Formats: sequence, C-alpha cells, structure tokens
Amino acid sequence: MFISEIYESFQGEGPFAETPSLFIRTSGCNLRCWFCDTPFTSWNPEGEQVSLEQLAERIRSSSVPHVVITGGEPMLAAQLTELTDAARSAGKVITIETAGT
Repeated sequence: MFISEIYESFQGEGPFAETPSLFIRTSGCNLRCWFCDTPFTSWNPEGEQVSLEQLAERIRSSSVPHVVITGGEPMLAAQLTELTDAARSAGKVITIETAGT
C-alpha cells in the first residue's frame, strides 16, 4: 500500500475523540478539494510502498486500542479489506476516514 505516514496520537474528533490511536495515512486521492488539509496525500501524493505484512505487524505491536485509516482516500487502497482484517484480528477498533467516493 502507498502510505504517507504512520504515527500514534490521540483522535481529535468524533465519538472516539481523545482515544489513543494509531493513524495510518494512505497516499493518493481521486478528488482535488480546495479545502483539503493534507495536500501531500492527494494533490501531490508522497509516501512509500509498505507491505500489508509490515502494516499488520505495526498494528499488532501498538498498544493503542484504535486504528484510524485515513488519507488521501483510503477506499482506493486495493488491500484495505485485508488491512482492516489485520486490525480486527489484533482486537482494534477501526475508523476509516473517507470522502465516500
């Protein structure tokens, strides 16, 4: 998967606000929203290829209860289902932030 960044922080919004979370930010988007707050993942995608196995290991090794898959547009990632399966198998709660396209 083409990944812009992976980091741990606190979810800043929504029903899981203040929850310690592992953020997996995919790179690439099919939209060009003028208000996009992450142009480095959509207008000019940056990042590197990270294998599903590497992502699954990062999820398993994290002590946080919540995984946020964001972007860019994560729904464009061919292995999104496998990634969510890995997170679910690790006992994580999953949020996918998408434009819904």
